[in-house]
Amino acid sequence: MRARAFPLAMLILALAAPAAVAQYSNDPGQGQYGRHGGRMHGMGRGGSPPDPVVLQGPPAPADFQKLVQLPDAKLPGYKTLYDHLMDQTGSQRDSLAALRNGVGGSDDRSSFQERRAVFQPLSQELTERQAAFDDALKDMLDKNEWKRYQKWRDEQRKTAEKDREDRWRHRGNGGVPDAQPQS
Repeated sequence: MRARAFPLAMLILALAAPAAVAQYSNDPGQGQYGRHGGRMHGMGRGGSPPDPVVLQGPPAPADFQKLVQLPDAKLPGYKTLYDHLMDQTGSQRDSLAALRNGVGGSDDRSSFQERRAVFQPLSQELTERQAAFDDALKDMLDKNEWKRYQKWRDEQRKTAEKDREDRWRHRGNGGVPDAQPQS
């Protein structure tokens, strides 16, 4: 137990400064634990998975240009926004990926809770940074470009939700996809 706890403690300490995010909402309509009632997203079965764009980042500039049919004149502006976001959040995204990948193999409740304690504030900070990126992006794009971006984001979320449901369904079948009961 100690051998596993020490690296996790070091990770928590390394992430403590950038992950210092308010854990409770001040919005009176959301209650003490925020709009999700204290549930953690992406680290357990309940709730929705984290937004895949928050976890992986927005599309690379060339992909984004094709996706929203961005004119060449706007590409440098997007590239600047993208590079800034990815430079500022790369280590946090890597940490979240490591935390998420470590969850599936352990049924140890204390290990899960330790990871969740790091995951929640880190995920929240990345969500806030992505929202700031999206706000700046919305100012840069015209109405149709923004709609195409939002459509892509919605598709990414739906795909992540479907993948999550498939993983849980397969776990319930002993890892066998779509196992049918024997008659």
